[in-house]
Amino acid sequence: MKIVVLTQNFPPEVGATAARLHKMTKSLAGKGHSVTVITAMPNYPTGRTFEGYRGKIRTQDDIDGVRVVRTWIFPSNSSRFLPRFLSYASFTLSSLLMGIWEIGRQDIVLFDTPPLPLVPTGLAIGRLTGARVIMNVSDIWPEMALQLGHPMGRTSLWVLNRLESFGYRSADIVTTTNGAAKERINERFPKVRTAVIGNGADLRVFDPALKSQEIRDSLGADQGDFLVGYFGLHGLFQGLHVVVEAAERLRDRRRIKFVMVGDGPCKADIVALAEGKGLDNIRFADLVDQEHIPSYVASCDVALVPLAAEFPGTIPSKVYETLASGVPLVISSGCEGARLVEEGKAGWTFRPGDSDALADVLAELDTDREVLSQMSSNCRALANQFDYDRIAVETEAMLQAIADGASIPEFGR
Repeated sequence: MKIVVLTQNFPPEVGATAARLHKMTKSLAGKGHSVTVITAMPNYPTGRTFEGYRGKIRTQDDIDGVRVVRTWIFPSNSSRFLPRFLSYASFTLSSLLMGIWEIGRQDIVLFDTPPLPLVPTGLAIGRLTGARVIMNVSDIWPEMALQLGHPMGRTSLWVLNRLESFGYRSADIVTTTNGAAKERINERFPKVRTAVIGNGADLRVFDPALKSQEIRDSLGADQGDFLVGYFGLHGLFQGLHVVVEAAERLRDRRRIKFVMVGDGPCKADIVALAEGKGLDNIRFADLVDQEHIPSYVASCDVALVPLAAEFPGTIPSKVYETLASGVPLVISSGCEGARLVEEGKAGWTFRPGDSDALADVLAELDTDREVLSQMSSNCRALANQFDYDRIAVETEAMLQAIADGASIPEFGR
């Protein structure tokens, strides 16, 4: 197959979207398919174009056998409407005008949303290349923004709703990363053809054996300490103030240490909040190279997956990686990831924004290490259901069926 993937985020950027699409495209290229990624000049999550890409409007390179075409973007990680709109719009235009040079006819064009302004570009590239078009929905927008209570003008909401509907009705098929998200779309758009392109973790990369006391020492955690980790974007949807507030409640329990690794538009505010409270039981670390993340995750006693609100149909990708690392999760309730963790007895849940509940859970786990050990074993067993080697085979079969116009295979999980 000849496949084009349109996405605003791709390595060397880090984050859920970049990691997931890198895994997928690398796997497809390794199976002999011709894969091209059209993406933006890397700038996420700092909002600054990475060194080596500044001042360029188009580049082309190879990552793991995947042809990667990068086009200009106005970089921004602002939460304000205008700079964010300009960032989305700049890539929407540049990817269409400069991204498809010398690409030729394709079998599949998959465009990843959000952001929803990529809808017309993805559809146009699909039509220009004669391909079947897949709209892949990582997060359901604008529904998630509304659940968060994100301030949004009537005009902005109207535009986003129209883009969402236009994409769903115009793509050959709409895909999600889990069945619950697929059901939510079908409830509102029952005639839209949908399928699941699953997500998971490489069980050879994320491994409990990578636990390192050297890493724990670097994070200020002795062997007997209880290390609580957060890894990922410091953004609006994560509601990370709850971590700082829980750390404040637990400041007298000297064995409990917190570490927050990553970057994003809310990081400066979160750091300032912790500093204002004079907390010495929480550390902040910059982005870690992707190759080192598995060791950092495995070296924690529990990992946090906080969310700012209830987001039904959402499974943050860090859930799969944490499970594979054998590290129990403490996750906000009201998302599909929480249901998965509860049913698999692989962690605990707390209400979004409830720092008292989060602190109580962590204090209990610090006390009962036997329960923690059993949960760790459950994590790895649950992760076997989301082994990316199997998901890669399923993904290839699904894309081939879409390209051939055949019936879409269903895979139980």
